[in-house]
Amino acid sequence: MKRELLVALGLSVGLGAAWGCGEPEEDPVEDVGVEEDAGDVGGDEDAGDVGGDEDTDVEEDADGGDEDTDVGGGDVNVEVEGVPEGRTYFRSVSGVVVTCEEGCEVACELSLNGGAAEAVACEEGQAFDLEGLEYGEYQLGVVVDGEVAATRSFEVHPPEWASVSGGAGHTCAILLDGHLVCFGGGDEGQLGDGAGASSAEAVLVDETWSSVDAGTSHTCAISEEGALYCWGTSAEGALGTGETSSNLPAQVGVESDWQSVSAGGSHSCGIRAGGALYCWGDSTQGATGLGSEVSEATEPVLVEADGVSAWSAVSAGDGFTCALTDAGALYCWGRADAGVVGPNGDTVSEPRAYAGELEFSAISAGLVHACGVVDGGESPDDVQCWGEGAAYQLGTGETRRENSPTTRAVGSVELSSVVSGAAFSCGLAPDGTLNCWGSNASGQLGFDPVTAEFPFPAQVSEDVWETVGAGFAHSCGVRASDKSLLCWGDNSAGALGRGNVSEEALFEGAEIVWPF
Repeated sequence: MKRELLVALGLSVGLGAAWGCGEPEEDPVEDVGVEEDAGDVGGDEDAGDVGGDEDTDVEEDADGGDEDTDVGGGDVNVEVEGVPEGRTYFRSVSGVVVTCEEGCEVACELSLNGGAAEAVACEEGQAFDLEGLEYGEYQLGVVVDGEVAATRSFEVHPPEWASVSGGAGHTCAILLDGHLVCFGGGDEGQLGDGAGASSAEAVLVDETWSSVDAGTSHTCAISEEGALYCWGTSAEGALGTGETSSNLPAQVGVESDWQSVSAGGSHSCGIRAGGALYCWGDSTQGATGLGSEVSEATEPVLVEADGVSAWSAVSAGDGFTCALTDAGALYCWGRADAGVVGPNGDTVSEPRAYAGELEFSAISAGLVHACGVVDGGESPDDVQCWGEGAAYQLGTGETRRENSPTTRAVGSVELSSVVSGAAFSCGLAPDGTLNCWGSNASGQLGFDPVTAEFPFPAQVSEDVWETVGAGFAHSCGVRASDKSLLCWGDNSAGALGRGNVSEEALFEGAEIVWPF
């Protein structure tokens, strides 16, 4: 006798109540293992992109065919909803729901890498979880009347990371599938999970994201749709929402064409489509570039400069900002007491051209220094730094202050990118090797802090890196070989994501611990 059967498999990542069951538009993110040896983290290099095809809601038979196909024994018609075939997860799958129209009894079984199927507790119409899964290829089978009536195949794979950003005492990072986690100091809401508390383990920030930047006590990020959100605490308006605090991401305006964002000490800046630059927050030192009459801006305000029609990059430091035009010209403004915006010691409240004929391709503002990648044209690019140099953070071997980009490149190594922390900087060479210089007091350069300062760039390890982020006194990087995320340096607030806090300088990079 023909029976109509509906099997709804609503799979989402096992991250508590972060996602509802069977919500395909909120793809699972998530679980990664605890701190592991590098060899265990790589997993299956051919596993493919995390998250699979996020727009695929299909109804398939056991053979992966088209929708509404008879499968299993007899003439049972099975419909599967909620999870695309072949999706990738990170160790846990939660919110699995099996439903059949006539209230039939179901059983579930799970096999790993083609091995024997083992029973999984499930009840018709009730959500259940698959937790603590090993890495590998799985098949979930739904059994009705003793025969497999529907299957779904999925893979559990180590986490793969796209980007990372270090703040004063916290870190935020985005997975390849767009999901965002933060960890470290969070008492001012800068982790964005709603708790308003610190966490030495990664916590999930809702939605999916294209970029993130961690500041001192706030964080800003751009959603995959191009909307801008900020969270944390800022009495000076750095959230851009008119509010002084938020434990959850709060949208800044209604626009959905943001291209980049930078969160500084107590101000923020971002660039929208077409190259329009906006800043907001504390402007008592001129950091917003809005003129001497503006002391604070609680929402984004357009920054204008004579002769500049579009901006390509911006970086907010502590009380100052530097930005690049679409032609590569460098402009800086804000506090001048450290030489980061010029030699006169006066506040610069509007954008001012800064480096003569030099053309830059990237810029990074630290606490009281800044570094940029100078476009070498047909010659190799190099990095130049300026501002306070007391901890050798300018990379020239000297501790004196430089009031403008020096004529000497940082060290003798070719670098194609740069990030700046409080009193140190790091850069990637064209081959992906990582070099750092400046203060190493907390091990943030990746070396034993018995050597407190490095006057020139020094190669951190033999690893090849895709990207690196610098916090106040810690660093994190995405390793190219397995796209794993490693952090090192100051862990007093849990910014290394190791599940604990420590006053000890942790100079050896280790993968972050996942609690999910």
